[in-house]
Amino acid sequence: MSSSLIRIILSVPIFLCGFTVLTLGVTMAQDELQAASEIIKKQKKLYIEKMMELTPQEKDAFWSLYDEYESGLSKLRGKRIKLATNFLQSRGNLSDADAIAMLNQKLRLDEADLKFKQSNIAKFMQEFPGRKEDRFYQPENRLDTAAQAEKYRNIPEIS
Repeated sequence: MSSSLIRIILSVPIFLCGFTVLTLGVTMAQDELQAASEIIKKQKKLYIEKMMELTPQEKDAFWSLYDEYESGLSKLRGKRIKLATNFLQSRGNLSDADAIAMLNQKLRLDEADLKFKQSNIAKFMQEFPGRKEDRFYQPENRLDTAAQAEKYRNIPEIS
């Protein structure tokens, strides 16, 4: 996947997500976040469909697994958003103990994310050959990495 395509897929929705996180308390923030999330999901799904080159026989199995995968990731993303929101709300008054607790929570989320992805990749591998499974994982990983980098770019450092 070209880096320009990743930027196109992520540019507006990620900006909105960053804006939403930084404008907590604004009523429209949740609507903006939801709208951005829907845009990302649709664009991501279109791109993955193009990359997968699924046969008609493979489509039902793939999209069923994909929807299950995205549902689980969505729950993990919700926990990450909550952690980032808590950080932004308290970063000026963050004690050392709170900072360490948040770091440990972030590391637990990273571990849960890895375990979740490993178990779901195993499910994909049961249905699809390795090369086809990689056609899913590679763009999925690139998009996820780009989204994570953009999210952290919008979260200020502890002062």
